[in-house]
Amino acid sequence: MQNYALVTRIHVLTAIKIHDQRGADDFLADHGLDERGDLVLIERGKRYDYRALLAFAHGKATGTTPDAADIGFDRVKVLTDLGFTVASASEIDRPAPVRGSTRVPGTPHRSAAPRTPRAAAAPKAPVKPEPEIKLCPSCFTQLPASGQCDFCE
Repeated sequence: MQNYALVTRIHVLTAIKIHDQRGADDFLADHGLDERGDLVLIERGKRYDYRALLAFAHGKATGTTPDAADIGFDRVKVLTDLGFTVASASEIDRPAPVRGSTRVPGTPHRSAAPRTPRAAAAPKAPVKPEPEIKLCPSCFTQLPASGQCDFCE
């Protein structure tokens, strides 16, 4: 039985980095998936199959990698609890509805009430960028502060 409570945000970000390095097709094939599913994880404007990322992250967290095809929709909560956005690809690709005019052609425009100016919004606090994760080039584990991999040397 898989314990997804051990998966952290760093594990998923590592999976995203490996996905970007290897390419989507190779990454999905490594985890037993032929094609992308409808649900995708969205990170920095890119879309990723949530099942493959979660399978890789679980493997890094526990040492046992489940088959991505066996990961169900109920595991999306693991990713959303870690602060990731998971959405349906079909809903993302659907164009926004066009709002039509309620005025009948040939009728005069109604005068609108004058608008009152809004108060200025308070400035937002600056967002801290996420730290750059340094990985060992041979085993892809996160490097300690020393910069030397504990497993490869």
